[in-house]
Amino acid sequence: MNGIELLRIAVLVVYIVSGLLLSSLIVGKRIHQRRQLAHYRRRAKYLALLSRGLTTPDLRVDLGPRVAEDQAFLDALIDIRTSVIGPESDELATFVGRFGVMEGYARRLRGRLFVTRRLRAAVALAEVADDSFAPVLMDHLGDREPEIRIQAARGLARMHWTPAIDAIVDRFSVENPWVRSRFEDTLLSFGSKATWPLIAYIRVNHRFESPGSAAAIRTLANLGDRDAVTPLIDILGRASDIEIKLAAIETLGVLGVPLAFESLEKMFTAEDWRLRAKAATALAKVGDPRSLPALSSGLIDSNWWVRRNAAQGLSRYPEGIRRLHAAIRSAFPFARDAAAEALADAGEVIAARQRIEEGVPTDEDLELIEFIQSELVVPG
Repeated sequence: MNGIELLRIAVLVVYIVSGLLLSSLIVGKRIHQRRQLAHYRRRAKYLALLSRGLTTPDLRVDLGPRVAEDQAFLDALIDIRTSVIGPESDELATFVGRFGVMEGYARRLRGRLFVTRRLRAAVALAEVADDSFAPVLMDHLGDREPEIRIQAARGLARMHWTPAIDAIVDRFSVENPWVRSRFEDTLLSFGSKATWPLIAYIRVNHRFESPGSAAAIRTLANLGDRDAVTPLIDILGRASDIEIKLAAIETLGVLGVPLAFESLEKMFTAEDWRLRAKAATALAKVGDPRSLPALSSGLIDSNWWVRRNAAQGLSRYPEGIRRLHAAIRSAFPFARDAAAEALADAGEVIAARQRIEEGVPTDEDLELIEFIQSELVVPG
């Protein structure tokens, strides 16, 4: 057998293999399409069944716990769950509960194998189960699978199961950032009931654990409960960790209570520029006119972020706008730059140009436009 014959055989083998691979690809695609079509048909059937169950509570159907193994049923269950609110949600849980489906999901969640099945069960319980399954979800807040932990917390929040608040908060110190952020979201569903558990966690942990405590403080900002202001002022004064201080400053600014003014003003003189920059923004958000002198002094700070945040803060006040115009005449060039940027962001440059075009400019208008034009000149 010479080389040409070997080459012909090799080419033939390549064609055969390619043909077999192409055929298997086509067959596999056809099988997948049929499975998808069957899935959609079963899903439509389940949707119709669940819809009838909501309108006819005494409907007699053959729906056993093994239906929990069908992804089409879970998809239908989630679809209809997202379309109903109030009493209808309870009616859906009652209807499904008659057939032991939720118990089937609970058994699968407790299993140790088949992560996909366990996650599917966690999603189903989080979406539909009533609070009789809250202990099951509580047991899985510490599950080895991160997504299952997230689903457990989400389900408990949907049920408004308040005993879960402490358990969720306690996990802030051990969770990775992604899971912790999702836990923060679930706490918002509890509203002000989560405020004091968060504060208690921060008080205990802020001395030796930074990420969880900072996350808990920022959760208080999202909750918007002003009862947290006084405890946060105390924590800001006691904490030594920079991240916790930054989180406390930011949250006090978001809560916007004048009671925090003195503590924030003190942070504006801190040695670390990050604290000064964050305090400038927070002081502006508090909205207390007493912050004007501090923010004005920030225009000559050694750090660019502090100057910028102080200038932006001044632009929130009518008197602050006047101070920014005055800063255009400052001997400190960086103060002039920060003031001009803040005035531009506040719309003062556009307003000044309009008044100049109308023939009624003020001295401040002329100074501002002259400064901006001088900054735009490129040396030859």
